[in-house]
Amino acid sequence: MGSAWAERLRLPTRRRSRLSDCHRSDSRRTSATGRTGSLQPGLSGADQFGTLRPAHVSGHSTGYELMIWIYTLLNALILIVGIRYVRHQGARYVIPFAVCLGLLVVYCLLTPFYYYLNGRETVTGDLGMFRFVGKNIRAYFEPGMLAYLIANGCFVLGFVSRGLPESSNNSSLATDTLASLRRFVVGLYGLFMVIVLADVVISGVNPLAVLLGSSDQNLFASQSASNTYYFRAFADSIITTIVLYAYLRGSFPKLIVLLVPAFVLFALLGFRYRLILTILGLVLVYMLQGDLTLHLKRWTMVGLLIFYFISTITHNRWYFISGQYDDMTIDPTQYDYSMFFEQTRGSLADFNMLRYYDENPETPHDYGLSMFGYVLVRVVPRQLFPGGEKPYPSPYLDVLDRSLELPREWLRIGEATLHYGAFYAGFGWLGFWLLPFVMGLWINQFVRRNPAATPLGFSKQIVFSLALFQLITRGYFPQFVDHYVYLFIPLWLIGRRMRQAAVPTVLSVHHEAVY
Repeated sequence: MGSAWAERLRLPTRRRSRLSDCHRSDSRRTSATGRTGSLQPGLSGADQFGTLRPAHVSGHSTGYELMIWIYTLLNALILIVGIRYVRHQGARYVIPFAVCLGLLVVYCLLTPFYYYLNGRETVTGDLGMFRFVGKNIRAYFEPGMLAYLIANGCFVLGFVSRGLPESSNNSSLATDTLASLRRFVVGLYGLFMVIVLADVVISGVNPLAVLLGSSDQNLFASQSASNTYYFRAFADSIITTIVLYAYLRGSFPKLIVLLVPAFVLFALLGFRYRLILTILGLVLVYMLQGDLTLHLKRWTMVGLLIFYFISTITHNRWYFISGQYDDMTIDPTQYDYSMFFEQTRGSLADFNMLRYYDENPETPHDYGLSMFGYVLVRVVPRQLFPGGEKPYPSPYLDVLDRSLELPREWLRIGEATLHYGAFYAGFGWLGFWLLPFVMGLWINQFVRRNPAATPLGFSKQIVFSLALFQLITRGYFPQFVDHYVYLFIPLWLIGRRMRQAAVPTVLSVHHEAVY
């Protein structure tokens, strides 16, 4: 590749991963190839009872494990540097950067290290129908953790390389304007709810019957009558209206009235991310408003409640979608908490992408076609394409599906890389260096253009953070653009009113609050 770093990221070699040329079997775990650098007996994996066994890479066990520990510690130090920068600036003034760091800690540090310690071998694990499928990625934890170390370092450097100016235009919302702004937000909430429900009903699905469990239909699998996602995607706009209502000091009982039907709709639609983004947005609003101080006990309580909520929806969502309410439970002792890491395992798909390109060097990188070109593909109506069909899947998604190497007769299982995996699929090893740095600069520029010292800037930073959550955890930039647009629609509609309602404040920028 013309670079020592590129060669480093291409390790292990194809000969080292030869064992993954066929579907895994128990015999593969207990036999050696006899080749230098090949996988040896004792490779980890959960047996049918969930027992985990230690992992080693033959001939390089000590060095392999040592390098993973070193990369993990250095990665942690880089993220700590970023966190200290956030503390110095004040979290509410760099909200998108702070949220990104939190996600990187979970997705690019804790989760891959957890799976390394527990000996995970494949992306999908060993339980149920996944027991004998998938390719071994154990040897790719080391180059994967190195890639994360490089990428996180470049991302943090990109953001902190440009200093943030001290804002001199501090403002807050006048008290006598809050009620009218809240009414406008509630009106938008109702409008978006009607648009989504109308699309569902016109498509032939009775949401009330689905909710009551008297229908075999479900919203998750139903096709929109418009044959597009444009109308149901307004469910993302509902998220922003709820967050705005909380920011505008809406009463808690009325906030609950908005939350309940929205959460029911989100659950019926089948995607957890809207529930998670709503909770994240509310947490950011209540924690980062200048007049709210959370002590350690309150932080702990809030964290536990959020973890319980996410665990509850993770455990119950399929029962809710299918109307199997008798199988639902809110008893936390019944939850499988290891599912937390299963829901944050995008790093495994990233490592598998490294493996696939290493074993299939003829597979080309698309150099931004999927990342940027398919933004236009998603926007342009399908009627304008030959035969009325869009060129799906994109090269990135096609490579992702092929890299999993699951049985051909299986449907897509919804696996996704993180944004770093998508960067690598698009630009190769350069994707771990250049794109994270550019992403840091991009987020820095957004923060500079939308200072949190103003009500509209604060709101935009929160909503932008919610969109970034989807980019980091799902990796697909065209999908991020969709979420960004629909999340920002309420802000574009109310932006002028908020600017007109803002009045200068004499409070210090680090103590600005909404009155």
